[in-house]
Amino acid sequence: MATGNSINANSTGLAKYDGAGTWSATTTTLHGTLVGAASNGITSIIQGAGQLLIGTTALDPVAATLTSGSGISITSATGAITINAIGGGLTWTDVTGTTQAMAVNSGYLADNAGLVTLTLPATAAQFSIITVTGFGAGGWKIAQNASQQIRFGSATASTVGITGFISSTNLNDSVTMLAAVGGASTIWTVINSIGNITIS
Repeated sequence: MATGNSINANSTGLAKYDGAGTWSATTTTLHGTLVGAASNGITSIIQGAGQLLIGTTALDPVAATLTSGSGISITSATGAITINAIGGGLTWTDVTGTTQAMAVNSGYLADNAGLVTLTLPATAAQFSIITVTGFGAGGWKIAQNASQQIRFGSATASTVGITGFISSTNLNDSVTMLAAVGGASTIWTVINSIGNITIS
């Protein structure tokens, strides 16, 4: 190849030389990730919301979302990937007020002289856990969002939606619940309880 000569670029794109005297331009795709292609070429791979490039053997990487394994939930969004452990250790909150928004995989100590109303998360992944135990004299009530329900045993369940709830009757009553059906219309099922629980 001759050296010291000018290059006449007559098309748009990334300049590419084939090693045999020919220059060409490789067109790239807006927002695409560039990877090497055959014959020293360049290709663009478009990634959707929350996708990563996953390597393959002797082929271009593939844009894909991560797949959750046992005990893990993954939420993909534009510019974000959120990875959570499901059913692991709980994060505990001492609720000294009278209201509390609940989070998945959390435990709550209802610790007020008045009634403590705890509201279920707006959505939850299947197999999420929530625990509530009473300590304050006022007891506790678990309120639901629209389309949610709490089931207790094979024959008893709360009313579906915002009018349904379960509550304690006596000091130190406790429940542990599992999200048997995930999503916004979560169905929580009581897997352990202590005391006399009211279901409405």
